[in-house]
Amino acid sequence: MMRSRRYRIVVAAVVAAMALMVGAGAAQAVFPNFSGCATGGFCVDIQNRSGNLNIRGFNVPLHESLEIRGNLIPNGTDIPDFIPPAGTTGLFTRPEPVPGGLLGIEWIPGSSVLAITELAGPSSAIKIEPNNGRVRMPVKVRLVNLLLGMDCHIGTNSRPVMLDLITGTTSPPLPNRPISGRRGVVGSIPGGFTLTGNTNVENSFAVPGATECGLGLGLINTLVNLKLGLPSAAGNNSIVLNNDVALAFVP
Repeated sequence: MMRSRRYRIVVAAVVAAMALMVGAGAAQAVFPNFSGCATGGFCVDIQNRSGNLNIRGFNVPLHESLEIRGNLIPNGTDIPDFIPPAGTTGLFTRPEPVPGGLLGIEWIPGSSVLAITELAGPSSAIKIEPNNGRVRMPVKVRLVNLLLGMDCHIGTNSRPVMLDLITGTTSPPLPNRPISGRRGVVGSIPGGFTLTGNTNVENSFAVPGATECGLGLGLINTLVNLKLGLPSAAGNNSIVLNNDVALAFVP
């Protein structure tokens, strides 16, 4: 009886969460967005516009679902300290639908899956190099579905997906081949500049297997791993992010 009640509570929570996440999927309305940045310092805003995540041949189109926003504090190196807006990690994300859902047939009730990228560690793990547009950060991906529950993840804080996103040309392990990003078009804003049409790329990262899929109990980790081809070693995965970047002094 208790297990049945717990199951109903978890299902209700997942349904409510998915409804909220779908509602939160609106595109970013403002660029640059420096809200929450401390005044009297430099603020960075990176907004993704489009892209693609490929895990061993499984493609997930990426839309306006990722944003990095916060202050950059000079520390005498090429990588300033990143300070997020209060109460946040500095990584703001929106859910993305996983093509084909859980079983490869999206229209089956309970099959649709939402993927939400999360920072796998403290905000200090976000490393931004303004001089060359490089962004490094550890992430994990939460998969939300009636069967998966709310705790299903690809990657964890102890075993994250380590992204090293560059605008240059990559040097990945085989079988991947080098891919190239690009610096965007420079524009001016009060106190700083923008780069629109920037492209960051990375194809040297590994993707670990799923954890806690199936109402938090790991009951269907194997199903998720089979669906996505996990774990997937470095040289089999890639990500391309097309974004707009702004950096300015906020008085």
